Amino acid sequence: MSEALVARRKCGMKKIMTQNASTVRIASNGRLSLPTKFRRQVGLENGGVAVVRVEDGEIRIRPVKAVVEEIQNLAAQYFTGSGETVEQFLADRREEAVSEK
Repeated sequence: MSEALVARRKCGMKKIMTQNASTVRIASNGRLSLPTKFRRQVGLENGGVAVVRVEDGEIRIRPVKAVVEEIQNLAAQYFTGSGETVEQFLADRREEAVSEK
C-alpha cells in the first residue's frame, strides 16, 4: 500500500473518531461517565434513565423518552384512519390494567 493511501486512511479514521466522538474509560464494574456534551445533546445533562442495547457489535445508549417516542410514532402508523389515537389506546390499556388488579 502506498504511503499516500496510508496517510489518507489515517486522516479519514481520525476524522471519524473526532466527529461527535469521545474516548471514555469503562471501570471493571462496568460503570462509565458520559461526556456532558453528549448528555446535553440528548436531554440527559442532569442524569436520567436510558435504554442500552448492542446493535451491530456496538453499544447504543438512548434516553427512554426517545425510545418511547419512536414506538409511539411506529404505533401511530397503525392507528391512522381507525379513529383511535395512540393516547386513547394507552389510556384504554391503563384502565384495563387497573381493573385487572
